[in-house]
Parts: sequence; C-alpha cells; structure tokens
Amino acid sequence: MRVLVTWGSRHGGTTGIAKIITAALRDAGIDVDPRPAHDIDTIAGYDAAIIGGALYANRWHGEARRFVTRHLAALRGLPVWMFSSGPLDDSAARGTLPPVREVEVLIERVGALGHETFGGRLAPDVTGWMARAMVRDHAGDWRDPARIRAWAVDIAARLATARPVAPIEPPARSLPRLIAHAITGWSACALAMSGLLAVTSPRAALAGHAIAAPLIFAVVARLYFGARGARGALPVAIAFTAITAVLDIATWSLRSDVALASFTGSWLPLALSFATIWAIGGTMSTLPWPKPTRRPPTTRATAHR
Repeated sequence: MRVLVTWGSRHGGTTGIAKIITAALRDAGIDVDPRPAHDIDTIAGYDAAIIGGALYANRWHGEARRFVTRHLAALRGLPVWMFSSGPLDDSAARGTLPPVREVEVLIERVGALGHETFGGRLAPDVTGWMARAMVRDHAGDWRDPARIRAWAVDIAARLATARPVAPIEPPARSLPRLIAHAITGWSACALAMSGLLAVTSPRAALAGHAIAAPLIFAVVARLYFGARGARGALPVAIAFTAITAVLDIATWSLRSDVALASFTGSWLPLALSFATIWAIGGTMSTLPWPKPTRRPPTTRATAHR
C-alpha cells in the first residue's frame, strides 16, 4: 500500500507535522510518499492520502485547498484523512477542535474518513507583517509530537480495511444557484437605473447607479456566501461580473444608451461590484459558522490526549 502525505505550509510548522506522520507510518511498515501539495501533478498510483494545511484566519493554506479541488474526483476513490495546523495556544491539546468551515466542506466533498486539528508553530524570527504582529503574544511551538504520532499510528492500523465514504456536494455550490443570484443582482441594478432615469438627469442617474450597483451586489453576495459550501470568492466575483456584463449587452436595446455608452454607466459599476463581491466573499470565508454543524467522522486517535 502506497500512501501520499501532502500539505500546504507557509512557515514550516505544518511541514514538521507531515514529517512526524510520515515517520510514524514508515515505522508501521507503510510505503509513504511525502510531498508538498504544490509539487503534485497527479495522484495516480496512491492507495490513500493524508492532506494537511496550515490555518490562517480560519482558512486552510491555499496550496492545500487547491490540491483538494484540483484532484477532487481522484480523491473520492481513495481513503482520505485531513489535518489542520494553526492554534497558537494549548486549545488543540485541551479538547477536540472541529475543522473550520472551509475544511469541513472539503471533508464532505471528498468523503474523508477523518480530520484532526493540531497546534501550530510560530517562530520568533518569522517573516511577514501579519506573522510578525503575532509574535509578541503567540510565538512558540504548540505542536504535540506524541499526539500527532498517535493519530498517524491509528490511521496505519485502519489502512488495510479503510474504504472511502460517499461524498456530499453542498447544494450551495450548484451552478443554477450561482446564476440565479447573479441575475437577481443584475435585475435589481437595472430597476435602480430605470428608476433613477425617471426622476433625475442622465448624468445624476449614472452617478447614482455607480453607487447603487455595488451596494446591491453587496446584499446579493452576503446572501450567496452565507450558505454553507458556497463557491470561492474570486470565482464567484468573476462569474457574477461576467453574467452581469453579458446581460447588459444582451438587453442593450431595452436599456438606456447613456448607461451603456459611458465609463460611469457600465465599467465603473462592474468594477466596483466585482471588488465588493470579492471582498465580502473573502471576508465571510474567514468567519465561523453561525451555528454548530454536523461533525465529520474523526479517528480514534483523539483519545490519545
């Protein structure tokens, strides 16, 4: 049996956890291939996978996220476990920490068999302005090698009989839902423009529309990203903006020429709406769920504390 251990790490703390997991699996006689997520083009030839990511502002490291989404179909055919590294205190040692919202959705989309959150590490000489701002109060190594190893040993014991579970694709990710929200935003903007043209000059209407459009899409984005499992901020911002532009062009004869023929009436509202959607989506992805959700399955190693 050949097992892939892969991870996304910025400052090396998660890499260290992956090394401990690799060593424990090898001690159990498992053939292990440890590789950073950005270095993997295919997962063909592997019989199982363990995927880890460092946590930053309640988000998994981008390389770990992209690895899962890029290889989603193949991962669904393998036994998969995931781990997160991040808490810069002893909270991970004091109790079981659930995965952050983003990772919880990835677990369900893959059909992973378990997840564990381990303490992180922040070196005093770390680089990066955000990390440097945290050094004063959070510098230190909160990883627990014994606990990490116990988790890996438990996985090694389960590998022979482990089978992937059925994945769950969140309804919030559906393409019709994305299109419906985009059309709703565009329709509201079109109504706002029509109303402004009816009560004021074209110049003033253009200015009002440039202000109203991002506000309207802020509400639409809040509704879209508020649902569990919604798509990522940047892809949604691009999709909403593209759909809006296409609808603007398609309805050219039904809309005001002045709105479509000027920078203020077309490009500025699109640019402001794009930035607003992206910002709201990115911000909401860092927030915890407003209420508890179903916990994914965890491995028995959680008893080794």
